[in-house]
Amino acid sequence: MKKIFLVLFGLVFHLSYAQTPLSQTLNFKTSVKKGYRTNEGVPGAKYWINKASYLMDVSLDPMSGAFEGSEVIVYTNNSPDTLHRIVLALYQNFYKKGLCADYNTPPEKQTEGVTIKKITVNGHAYTGEDAKQVRTNLFVKLAQPILPHSTVKLEVDWSYVAREGNVVRTGNYGAGRHFVAYFYPKVSVYDDMDGWDTADYLGIAEFYSDFNDYDVKISVPKDFVVWATGDLANPSDVLQSKYVRRLAKAKKSNTVVSIIDSFDVQAGHITKQQPVNTWHYTAKDAPDFAFALDKDHLWDGWSVTVDPVTGRKAFVDASYEKESADYYQVAQIAGQALIDYSTDFPGVPYPFPAMTIFNAPSGMEFPMMCNDGSQNSIAGTMGLTYHEIAHTYFPFYMGINERKYAWMDEGWATIFPTKYIKNYDKEYDFHSSRVARYLQIAGTEREVPVITLSKDQHNRLVYRHSSYNKPYLAYLFLKEYLGEEQFTMAIQTYIKNWHGKHPTPYDFFNSYNTSTKNELKTHLDWFWKNWFYEKNYADLSLTHVAEGAVYITNTGGLFVPIELVITPKKGAPITLKKEMDFWLMGTNKNYIMLPLQKQDIQKIELNINGRIPDANLEDNIWIEHN
Repeated sequence: MKKIFLVLFGLVFHLSYAQTPLSQTLNFKTSVKKGYRTNEGVPGAKYWINKASYLMDVSLDPMSGAFEGSEVIVYTNNSPDTLHRIVLALYQNFYKKGLCADYNTPPEKQTEGVTIKKITVNGHAYTGEDAKQVRTNLFVKLAQPILPHSTVKLEVDWSYVAREGNVVRTGNYGAGRHFVAYFYPKVSVYDDMDGWDTADYLGIAEFYSDFNDYDVKISVPKDFVVWATGDLANPSDVLQSKYVRRLAKAKKSNTVVSIIDSFDVQAGHITKQQPVNTWHYTAKDAPDFAFALDKDHLWDGWSVTVDPVTGRKAFVDASYEKESADYYQVAQIAGQALIDYSTDFPGVPYPFPAMTIFNAPSGMEFPMMCNDGSQNSIAGTMGLTYHEIAHTYFPFYMGINERKYAWMDEGWATIFPTKYIKNYDKEYDFHSSRVARYLQIAGTEREVPVITLSKDQHNRLVYRHSSYNKPYLAYLFLKEYLGEEQFTMAIQTYIKNWHGKHPTPYDFFNSYNTSTKNELKTHLDWFWKNWFYEKNYADLSLTHVAEGAVYITNTGGLFVPIELVITPKKGAPITLKKEMDFWLMGTNKNYIMLPLQKQDIQKIELNINGRIPDANLEDNIWIEHN
């Protein structure tokens, strides 16, 4: 009778806990009330997003790092709000003297930051307190406000020095090699959740961008080749005719073409031999713009079909040092990544026209550009390439606010490559490496709930735990719980509804709830609450074995699956598995009925194979001592 009561109580608690709605922030509730968002995980009928177009002329002296730029920005206020100020991000102030950042810049590498030479809005010039730099933002107090559904024109001239060795995510790598990003005064996002994004760029928390259009002219000395976000509009103006032909061939070829090889570099005269060449790149609906340059890099490229239905192709290329042995395969690997992501998982056609992998000692993504160092193994090269390209979807296609919710993109970029790693190295155990990283601080004081704002996590280990490793495990176990078909359908629905917009965690949670709810499974709020809201960690213990049942305690509180291996005194081992909803009993204890009598069992092991993380394995084994 006692066991029947417990089962009935557990069933009632299971249903009650599973249906308990998630708490939502006040700003999200307000957006729902105003019709911008919904509780069904789709944008509201009145959803809006602002937009800018950038017309830029920039120049860089590769050896000194002296940078000059001018831009005309046309900013469209699609919001229902009147804007009395405008905020621009000045990322290069990250290296400015006196800034307390997440990564310390040595005194000898610190700079004066960004010098704003001119800023006008609709022709009105702003100086002094009306155009004030505060850390990594420029606040412009407008003489004439920007009315709802209106457009303004900003003109900005600026300069800074990219010192050699300043290479957090982007920078000057010496000998004239640069990856140039975070380089221009950029209008911050104004959204329905927070208004202006005024978070400082301190090195760990990364992007938040609207979807903009770019027309950029980049002037550099002869012999330097430039790669950038988008399409090169004037190859004949900057490259010798031989390389123009090779580039054109690569853009039509379904196999990798060598555009610049080591013999070409040795011979020189690859670019037009005028003192300065101006490279012209354009990009549409891109959340940011970056470029890179070098005079000694090799260059491979080819074209891959990313949408089999329409036949649409994307150009994929790799720019690399001849000493980087692994990079001779990177153009091929990158192209295959676009094919895999477009046609398999997530099964959404790559949304942009190009992808360049630039070889510098880093591991960083930008729209249509990656800044990646060489790796010592094929698994490492593949993993890094696939990871950074995965960011095309999150945050660059989905408009994720990484400054607040980095797990909404880093978790996905971590799990995306896992399906394909076996195609490159069957022996490499990617999952075990992630479990090991997760366990570094799981259950310690340093661990924070995943939903903790990323910009408030100033320690790299804490940030990577809550943005990469724990979300990776959450998405993996959710896929196993839902099944691959339903899991894939849910992510495709989420992408379809929110690409080109700014989804929040609640939009993501609600989207999955709506997509996956059926007669067999309740909505997933119990999962989001346990994995993302609460400070739970993976630690189960095999409490005791009684006649007919083994009792398990969830010491850490995290809803992880169970793999129980029973070794009989005679016969082959038996494996019993339970899904995450096993813990919806509502307490931290539960039991599993045994298929054998206790006296016939030699040993029982709980989650000991390493696939499911556990912070303390010492209490996961029961051995018969009779």
